[in-house]
Amino acid sequence: RAGACSPSNMAQITELWVYPVKGCRGVRVESASLTPTGLELDRYWCIVDLEGVAVAKLEAISKRKLPVLATIEVTIVDDGMGLLLEAPGMEPLWLPASSESYTSEASARVECSGRSTTQGDAGWWLGTIDAWHHARGSAWVSSYLNRHVGEGRLLSGKKRTNYALMRSKQGLAMESYPPAFPLIAKANVERCTDYAARFKENQKRFADFAPLLLVNRASAAFVGARGGARTGEESYPIDSFRGNIVVQTERAWIEETWKCIDVGGVTLNKIKECPRCTVPCRDEMTGDFVFPNEKLLLWKLLRTAFPRKNSDSEWGTWAGPFFGVYYGHAGQQGTLRVGDPIRVVKTAPWDAHLRCGTAY
Repeated sequence: RAGACSPSNMAQITELWVYPVKGCRGVRVESASLTPTGLELDRYWCIVDLEGVAVAKLEAISKRKLPVLATIEVTIVDDGMGLLLEAPGMEPLWLPASSESYTSEASARVECSGRSTTQGDAGWWLGTIDAWHHARGSAWVSSYLNRHVGEGRLLSGKKRTNYALMRSKQGLAMESYPPAFPLIAKANVERCTDYAARFKENQKRFADFAPLLLVNRASAAFVGARGGARTGEESYPIDSFRGNIVVQTERAWIEETWKCIDVGGVTLNKIKECPRCTVPCRDEMTGDFVFPNEKLLLWKLLRTAFPRKNSDSEWGTWAGPFFGVYYGHAGQQGTLRVGDPIRVVKTAPWDAHLRCGTAY
């Protein structure tokens, strides 16, 4: 339903995060500019395996494939004109941010996909992004990930290979996605009005699926109250969900009902709840499991609380427990700031497409 925001669903941005290098640590910022592909610098870079030994050749590597990427710290420096990469035992690496600094570098076409870690070439594929190969950065990343850590093991946990640090040339339009999931088929093949509108004019760089991911501290606290909090804490660690926009509301999971919101003078439209892989089960700073003795505890808690959210047919083979919501901004430009209030313009139950009962 449409309508002005009421006190019961008042919310505001409490944190903003940019993840310049896919899989590596995020950067917490007080404000962030919106570009046609999402927050400025978000997933502009990724790491790939040039030989296809550790992961599929030229696939943008996520922390799911290489959890050790969590140990690479990224800092935005020089007023946004550069990045500083740091890792244990490595000299810091400075990277230019502007695309003009990469035009003399070799380029390659990077796969935006989620190939299975256990079933060969199984998985999904959304397209490719042309990117420049940064020579110094690639040598730095290869040296770090191929480091011997004893007993014939490498830091990466994989076989030795040549990695490359890639800087994207442009974004990937969601309207170009092949029908890897029923959700995409409804938008891009069947052209269902509501679904097509969700994808229209939205682009992303090396993010998994959409330009923006919103997560709610109240929902993380819900998980914590059911056994998902570490000793001395009350909430599941919100940073493990790697959201761009972190909000705080009085009611958990209300973010899943926000079909359209206004924030910072920009209109954001809900695309879909985010099905989670193993990444949120890991510590954002170390890559180790949050609960080593029950590695997938987060999945267990969410599946127990919301079994229907674990097998939403619109996600097809990417089904998994939901946490967080993908939003699109249709290429609008603007600036988001910590403290910005969120005005809920339109709501709908998360399961309206299932046509079978109430939302919760």
